[in-house]
Amino acid sequence: MAETATKPKNTGQPPTAEEHHAVISGRMLTFVGVMAAIFLSALDQTIVGTALPKVVAELNGFDRYTWVTTVYLLTATAVVPVVGKISEQLGRKRVFLTGIVLFLLGSFVCGAAQTMTQLIIFRGLQGIGGGILTGTAFAVIADLFAPAERAKYTGFIAATFGLASIVGPFIGGYLTDNLSWRWIFYVNLPVGIAVLTLLWFTFPQLRHGSTHPKIDFLGALGLGGGAALITLGASLAGTHDWSYAPVWYLLVGGALLMVATIYYESRVPEAIFPPGLFKNSIFSLSMVITFITGLAMFGSIIYIPLFLQAVVGVKATYSGLLLLPLMVGMVVGSIGGGLLITRTGRYKVQATVGMAFMSAGAYLLTLLTVDSTQLEVARDVVLFGLGLGLSFSVFNVVAQNAVKTEYISSSTSAIQFVRQIGGTLGLAVLGSIVNQQLKEKIPQDVPASALARVPPQLRSQITDPQVLFSDQIQKAINGVSDPQARAVFVQTVDQIQHGVRLALADSLHVAFEVSLVALVVSLFLTLFLREIPLKKTSAMQDRAALRAEAAAAGEMAS
Repeated sequence: MAETATKPKNTGQPPTAEEHHAVISGRMLTFVGVMAAIFLSALDQTIVGTALPKVVAELNGFDRYTWVTTVYLLTATAVVPVVGKISEQLGRKRVFLTGIVLFLLGSFVCGAAQTMTQLIIFRGLQGIGGGILTGTAFAVIADLFAPAERAKYTGFIAATFGLASIVGPFIGGYLTDNLSWRWIFYVNLPVGIAVLTLLWFTFPQLRHGSTHPKIDFLGALGLGGGAALITLGASLAGTHDWSYAPVWYLLVGGALLMVATIYYESRVPEAIFPPGLFKNSIFSLSMVITFITGLAMFGSIIYIPLFLQAVVGVKATYSGLLLLPLMVGMVVGSIGGGLLITRTGRYKVQATVGMAFMSAGAYLLTLLTVDSTQLEVARDVVLFGLGLGLSFSVFNVVAQNAVKTEYISSSTSAIQFVRQIGGTLGLAVLGSIVNQQLKEKIPQDVPASALARVPPQLRSQITDPQVLFSDQIQKAINGVSDPQARAVFVQTVDQIQHGVRLALADSLHVAFEVSLVALVVSLFLTLFLREIPLKKTSAMQDRAALRAEAAAAGEMAS
């Protein structure tokens, strides 16, 4: 299949101005459609959290509360390693549009779910569609745009994730309060159908393999299965404990499966992750930096709202605003960084500066205390988000630019994969650190004399950090009818909760320190990133040139 959708006919003459304009317009329409599809996928990861309490209330599944989110992450991560290579063999358009269809189908059945089990299963289907979209999008950009200008468009895609994180909680809260939680899924349908229609007519036919593609199904199953096992194990570690036996069964089993698959793939011509990829030092170093950054990034982001709500005392009703400074920094950094790379053609300085900003933001987070204000937190996370945006748009472009044209899809999938695996493991590791620190610090920071004045049945509740942003204790206070006894009880509760806040601030301090160490390691490794000139042609143009050379060589031989 040739890339005919955005190319003028090959008449042997240079393209006319009208033909050139048609090519550019087709590319931009395709890019807009891809960006809209990615926005829908990213939005669905943030919009659901706001509606989950009402979902649980209606479907009666509190014991499976986290699985609505976990299963989406699980299936999305599982397909990322394989979707780039498969899209190269079967065609980007076919695979990307299939991802949209699966995502929309998953959205419809999620909205129609009658039980919590059904919702979890349908979210898994939606996650497959979302994983196909995110796993293919950066490869599509590589096909459409040369590395010298690709960073600009990669920056817009990264900004799309940030924008989805900003507006998702607001949209989710509005739809849940004014219509129904089911509309957080149904709202995807009209937008998704419009995007599907646009891409059906504008998306170029981007298949680069042979007319009889050979797909490494066994390798795809091994990599996807290994990724799913590792993601599930890390998720269980975050919700249970590292001493929970199934965690290690899953992590070790997933790691062994992936190692065995990679060994098998080293002997397969159409490997999902070709061995030649890892012989490239720029690509390999980008993989390591992306993995470590993912570990630190997701761990920090997840605990910033907790610090604001439980320690600073920001009301949970404003949860949609808590990450706004971070996402504003990320959006500005992503777009500005992408434009800067496109203008200068240099990426090492930006990667280093981005990591330095993230490290500085993480360092400032370690200085937060129980007396910190919301303004201080906002200052820190803006810096963190700016560094995240600057570095996010770099490593996809760096990896794609460094490898051979035939490896672009695999390199893109690999970068996306290690970022998600790093983030999942980061959440699990930092979650276990925070939980362990809380167990040690709450007995130290909560006055024993104050705790002794609380009824025994309330002691475990009042030392649970969750009560810091709930109304459980306030209800207990309201239940004390005697004004003098109530005043004493309020004073006691304030002493205890101040101790809990202090313990939580100290525990999160340790988590931020671990993130800081990881980011400093990434910053150090970035110094060794080798810089080579950015290519001036897109992957689609490179392949067309190779085909032309092969045809010319064939004519000369005949």
